[in-house]
Amino acid sequence: MAAPSVPLCVRGGDCAILFARTPIPGKVKSRLWSHLTPEQACALHCAAASDTVARLAETLPNASWWVFFSEDPSRAETYRVVLPLRFRCAIQEGNSLGDRMGAAFARAFASGARRVVIFGSDSPTLPPAIPDRAFRALADCDLVVGPAEDGGYYLIGCRRFDPRLFQGVEWSTAKTCEQTLANAARINYTTALLEPWFDLDEWSDIERLLADARRGSPLPPHLAAFFRELAAAGKREDMA
Repeated sequence: MAAPSVPLCVRGGDCAILFARTPIPGKVKSRLWSHLTPEQACALHCAAASDTVARLAETLPNASWWVFFSEDPSRAETYRVVLPLRFRCAIQEGNSLGDRMGAAFARAFASGARRVVIFGSDSPTLPPAIPDRAFRALADCDLVVGPAEDGGYYLIGCRRFDPRLFQGVEWSTAKTCEQTLANAARINYTTALLEPWFDLDEWSDIERLLADARRGSPLPPHLAAFFRELAAAGKREDMA
């Protein structure tokens, strides 16, 4: 676990940060507990996060890679997010999500980062071109946002950070992205919007994911393994 004083990247480099909850059953994916046990939901969270970091490692070979966990990952005794070798870990700092992302942006830019993008861990099927496209958008814009279909966003990045960007934003609501973009306009950020995508938050999102797989869209490897194990254990016959 890197200390807060450790630089996030080389000066003038790009920094890719994955925000993820520490995988502790009972603390993640509560909206899926109607169909999965807390342990199963935690395993799904690990699979989704593991597939997301693998995608970032594959598509952003020249960036510095970090995972910022919600709390010390040593508290996760059973479940783990699989990280490529170059990924380093830190702990999120602050109360609200805005505070935590703001602290991560501030730390990255204090390290001398040129461009910083924070990714969520709930969109493991994100098209592979998106991460690089986010960084390229920051060549011309101050801010890049990947809107999630539920009103939030699956990524947000900037080439300079102003704390007013997150001021007054209602987190985890249908207004989150809209309010962030309104703040960006007020502080004269130029903004690029990427294509909308969906998060794996509700059971309907899982059904959509599996329906896409049955139509030929392959599941990422960790998620595919999770659903195979779930089906083999007889926990969910409709996962096969």
